Amino acid sequence: MFPGVLRAFHEVVQAGSISKAGKHLGLAPSSVSRQIAILERQMGTTLFKRSLEGVELTHAGSILAEYAHSVILDFESLKTELNDIRGVRRLIRITMVESIVSAGPAAAIKAFLEEFKLVTFEFHVVPAPFVVEAIKANQCEIGIAFCAAPDPAVVNVARIHEPIVLLLPSNHPLAARDEVTLNDVASFPLALPDNNFGIRRRFDRACQAAGLSCVPILQSNSFEALRDFVRVGAGGAVLPKRAAVCAQEANGLKIVSLAHEEFQSTTLDLVILKQRRIPRIIRLFVETLAASIEADHGTPSADLAKVGAKA
Repeated sequence: MFPGVLRAFHEVVQAGSISKAGKHLGLAPSSVSRQIAILERQMGTTLFKRSLEGVELTHAGSILAEYAHSVILDFESLKTELNDIRGVRRLIRITMVESIVSAGPAAAIKAFLEEFKLVTFEFHVVPAPFVVEAIKANQCEIGIAFCAAPDPAVVNVARIHEPIVLLLPSNHPLAARDEVTLNDVASFPLALPDNNFGIRRRFDRACQAAGLSCVPILQSNSFEALRDFVRVGAGGAVLPKRAAVCAQEANGLKIVSLAHEEFQSTTLDLVILKQRRIPRIIRLFVETLAASIEADHGTPSADLAKVGAKA
């Protein structure tokens, strides 16, 4: 097992203060301070600059913090894998974008539980940019993001085609079309995701490139609110295809393709932490999850990377 002083150091780095780290570890601040002092003597250098506001890593501390993070992640993953072998109940945490919640993950759980009975799951829904941050903060084992931006701390293990589409009432003037352009939709009332969503940024970027000004009637961080805008006949909504399909099937609405590269090249990305030693059960569930999402609504072209023992 790694030294307790390394765990104390890691907790101080994460918390930003010795007192907060002590609360998390169930130790008095003086005990945490002693652990840090021992580690600094062992390393032969100062690891923190201390102030009334808290602590700040020195250059040497930053180097050690990266090492400690990797060691602790590996230890926790190894402990998890040993627990899996012993038959201890296992929690798999998944942070995902809203569009995928009802389009594959639950089916993956059902399929997985046929073989692995002692597994439970936790879903947390956030806008796409926060998925990678949740992975990096060790808040989950698996992330499902929309067009995940490259990040050296994570690895993309599966990429599944997820176009952006226009959802319309069946009586909308554009509903008879299979494909529309931005010029076609610019003059109609629209509902769009808010600026935290990659979809919105892509839509705004495409409008700007086309010299169009498209102000939404409704913007929201809830896809359900955008779908309801369409259901009541107020106008159209720009959504990921899976988020639109569930409304189309339930309410007889119409999905129309948006004829622009920005909307046709988008993907759902399954990401994991690069530093982490990936337990076997996580590797197997990632494969099940990718296959389930790909199969949902018959969307093809999942690109599944091999999830190794250490990504």
